[in-house]
Amino acid sequence: MDVPGADRASDDTSGVVGRANLTAQAASGLSWSVLSTVVLVGANLAYTATVSRLLDPAEFGLMAMANLVVLFGQFFARMGLASSLVQKPELSEDEIRAASTAGIVIGLVCLGLAWLLAPAVGDLFHTPQVAPVLRGLAVSFPFMGWSMTGLGLLRREMRFRALSVITVGSYVIGYLVVGVALALLGAGVWSLVAATVTSTLIQAVWQFALLHHPMRPALRWPPYRTVCGYGTRLQVAHVLDYVGGNLDTFTIARIASPAVLGQYSRAYYLVFQPLGNYLAAALTNVAFAAMSRVQEDPVRLRRGYLSTMSLGALLVFPLCAGMAVAAPELVAVVLGPQWGPAAWLVPWFALAGGCHIASQLSQSLAEARAELNRSVAVQLGYVLLLAVLILIALPFSSRGVWVIAAAVAAAELLRYVGYLVVAWRVLELPAARVWQAHVPAAFAAIGVALAVAGVRWALEGTPAVAVLAGEIAAGALALVLCIRLCPVAGVRADLWLRLAKAGVLGPPDGRRQRVASLVLSPPDLAVTEEER
Repeated sequence: MDVPGADRASDDTSGVVGRANLTAQAASGLSWSVLSTVVLVGANLAYTATVSRLLDPAEFGLMAMANLVVLFGQFFARMGLASSLVQKPELSEDEIRAASTAGIVIGLVCLGLAWLLAPAVGDLFHTPQVAPVLRGLAVSFPFMGWSMTGLGLLRREMRFRALSVITVGSYVIGYLVVGVALALLGAGVWSLVAATVTSTLIQAVWQFALLHHPMRPALRWPPYRTVCGYGTRLQVAHVLDYVGGNLDTFTIARIASPAVLGQYSRAYYLVFQPLGNYLAAALTNVAFAAMSRVQEDPVRLRRGYLSTMSLGALLVFPLCAGMAVAAPELVAVVLGPQWGPAAWLVPWFALAGGCHIASQLSQSLAEARAELNRSVAVQLGYVLLLAVLILIALPFSSRGVWVIAAAVAAAELLRYVGYLVVAWRVLELPAARVWQAHVPAAFAAIGVALAVAGVRWALEGTPAVAVLAGEIAAGALALVLCIRLCPVAGVRADLWLRLAKAGVLGPPDGRRQRVASLVLSPPDLAVTEEER
C-alpha cells in the first residue's frame, strides 16, 4: 500500500543525512589537517633551529634567490590541476589521466626552462653561485606536477587523514633526515636543495602508491581542456599572488647583500612557513573541498563560509599577535644568536601572515564558486598596491629592511579587505555580519598580546628559552579565557559543534566533554543541527 508523502520524507531524510555527513567529513578533515599542522610546525621548528645554526645567512640568501624562480615555476608545474579535480562536480577517468599527463609534461618543461635560464638568473642578481642551486631545485618540478593528481583526488574524496600522514612523513624524511644529515656533513646550501627535492619526490610516490590512479595518457583533447581550462584561469590569480609574495624579496636581492637577504628570508619563513604554508593549507584545503560540495546551495555555502572565517580568524590572529610580541625570544631560541636583525622583521610578518591566511579563506570561496575574475582583480590590486608601497619605502631603506616588511604587512591587510568585499558580494551577506564574525578574533588577539607582553615584562633578564616558554603558556591560557569570556556566544556554540562532529570531544558526558564545557559552555548551543 502506498503511503502519501513517503518518497518526499525519504528525500528529506537523505538531505539531512547528507548535510550531517558533509559537516562530519569537514570537521574530521579539519581536525586531521590541524593535527598535521601542529606536527609540521614542530618538525619545522626543529629543522629551522638546526640548519640555522649549521649554515650561515649567505647560504640562505642563495636559497632565497633560487626560490624566486622555483616558486614561480611551481605555479606552472601545478597548473591548478589539483583544484580542478576537486572543484569539478563530476569527474571521469579520462580527466584523471589527462591531469596526470599534463602535470608530468608541464613539470618537465619547467625543469628544462629553469636549467637553460639559470645562468641568466645568476647575472640578474650579480651572484653566479645561484645558477647551480636553481638547477638542483628545478629537479623537483616533474615530481610536483605528477603529485597534483593524487593531491586533488585525496582532497576531492576528503581523505585528509591519509593526506596528513603523507605530508608529515615526506617532510620528516626529506628535511629532518636528509636535509639535517647533509648539513651536519658540511654540504652547505646543497643540504637545503636535497631536502626540498627529496620531500617532493616522496610525496608524489606515496600518493600514487595509495591511490594507483590511472596514468595512461588520454588521447582526446576535451579532457585536457576541461582540467586545464579551470586550472589555467585559477593560476592567473595564483601567479599574481606569487608576484606580490616575492616582490619584496626581489627588491632586497637587488639592493642588499646575500647576508641581509638571508636575515630577511629567515624572518619571513619563521612566520610564513608555519602560518602561510602549513596552517593556511590545513584550513583552505578543507574549506575549498567542503565549499565546492555545496557551491550550488547558497544558504549552506553562506553558513559554511561564515563559520570557517570566524573560527579560522579566532585561531590565526591571536597566534600572530603572540608571535609579534614574542619576536625577540622566538628568534633567539629558534634561529640562534646570529639572527638578531630578524627580530625587527617578525612583528610585521606576523601581521602580514595573519591577513594572508584570512585572505586565502575568502579566496577559497571564490575558487569554489569559480568566481575567478573577481579573485584576479583582488590579486592584481594587491600587486600594484604593494609595488607602490615598496617604492615609497625604498628611500627609507637605509634605516633597515624592516620598512619593506612594513609595506608587505600594509598590502596584505588591504588585500584581506578586498577579499572580504568579494565574499560580501558573492554571498550577498550583510556587511555588519561580516565584521561581526571578526569580533571574537579581535577580542582574543588583544588578550593574547597583553598576556605575552606581561610575561615578557615580568621575566625580563631571564634566559630567552624560559621567557619564550612562559609567553607560550600565558598566550595559550589567555586564548582559552578569551574564548570563554567572548561577548559573541555563538562562536562557542559553533566551535563545540565542529569539535563534536570531528569526534574530538568524545562521548556525551565523557571527561573531554566535561573539560570542554568549562571553555565552550555547551548550554549556549542553541543552534540545532537542522538550522546548521
